[in-house]
Amino acid sequence: MNKLITLFIACIVATATMAQTADIEVSYTSISPNFKNGKADVKNQYILLANNAESKFFSPKTEYIDSLNSTPEGTAKLQEMTRSAYLGGKMDELPRKDGSYYVVKSNNNIRCYDTAGLDKLYYDETPEEWAWEISDSAKTILGYECVKATIDFHGRKWTAWFSPEIPVSNGPWKLGGLPGLILEASCEDGKYSFSATGIQLTTKPVGTVYLTDQYEKTDRKSFLKAKRAFLDNPLGKINAQFGGEGVTIVKNEDGSDATGITFAPASVVDLIETDYH
Repeated sequence: MNKLITLFIACIVATATMAQTADIEVSYTSISPNFKNGKADVKNQYILLANNAESKFFSPKTEYIDSLNSTPEGTAKLQEMTRSAYLGGKMDELPRKDGSYYVVKSNNNIRCYDTAGLDKLYYDETPEEWAWEISDSAKTILGYECVKATIDFHGRKWTAWFSPEIPVSNGPWKLGGLPGLILEASCEDGKYSFSATGIQLTTKPVGTVYLTDQYEKTDRKSFLKAKRAFLDNPLGKINAQFGGEGVTIVKNEDGSDATGITFAPASVVDLIETDYH
């Protein structure tokens, strides 16, 4: 048996009553589409911290920036880092977020924090009974024997590869419900995918999400509709939030969009969940 698996099982037993401490940390590369042209070429780095009771899936870069913005001292530090990068001409050192969302799972509940244009929103959902179809196909990922499973989930067909050797029913993003950790997952058209790049034992706290007081509660489909509405009309959403009554701030004299922000329609590239239509 893989040494990591043996140690991981031991950690599950040892930390069964320590719900806030993760047993395992998994790094994933996420591929998603560029909403300007539809090409699946946007890469983000995410981490899954999980134990048998709860988990958090997040971008460590995004969490770092949010953690700084959660205190006046941290905000000042972030502003100084940004200023130094600009003045030094080191644009690659600008502190940037890498992925917008957090997914927290606990007690058969999934809570998602994300942005819809300029709005910060969160919602809860209780996953329906996972209707995975497990096949006989197998392959090795990161040294672990994995089994293929497929599911129709929120408008897309997903193929996942999970390892029964790693006894945690979890995975990237919202995916889970299989008898083992999901190490790879991709939707049918290849626009969205997740691939594990590393696994290690950890005693890190699962932790909370920073700045949760800035997020407004909604429901899943309302969030998706709001996100799509911004993509379809970013100028209108920006003007509505910042223009003030009777004022439009980002139009050219001829009435055209002065922001230069345009996105492809849903027929070209859609959200990771499409059942909001």
